[in-house]
Amino acid sequence: MAYSLAFAEDELAFEVFESMKDKLMEEQLRISQSQLRSVEQPVDRDPLPRTFRELRSPTSRPIVVTDKDMPFSIVEVNQAWEGLCGYGYAESHGKSLGTLLQGPETNMASVTAMMSQLLRGEEAGTVITNYTKNGRRFRNRLRVGPLVNDAGETTHFVGVLQEIQDGM
Repeated sequence: MAYSLAFAEDELAFEVFESMKDKLMEEQLRISQSQLRSVEQPVDRDPLPRTFRELRSPTSRPIVVTDKDMPFSIVEVNQAWEGLCGYGYAESHGKSLGTLLQGPETNMASVTAMMSQLLRGEEAGTVITNYTKNGRRFRNRLRVGPLVNDAGETTHFVGVLQEIQDGM
């Protein structure tokens, strides 16, 4: 679904996301939010970066920045993201996160529900199964939000990944 929406105009894409959001997606979002709280591992409670200036602060958190328009192409990653995911900046730049990190056990309903929140300008999060460059499966407590310019306009989206262990 998200792939087909990649070719839609911004307003139309948002309307399509909203119209496709059904009871199943709402339930998946509720479950995902519950999972964020229930996994027994320290939770990254630091706020998401809101501006590119905040992104420049040193951090050990894996961070990825994407375009705000579909297909949400990667524009920046930090060294922690490269270390977790296995992709360097050059090989990830311009690609979508779905192309690089999704696999057979990635819950697409959870991704779609999270993207629906993000497109409304809200921060969102979920626990999702992702895959590294070498195919290693990992559980990812993913938090996403808008990056804004000095005028408060959304310019990009930011994602903060946190690998979690939950007995997979």
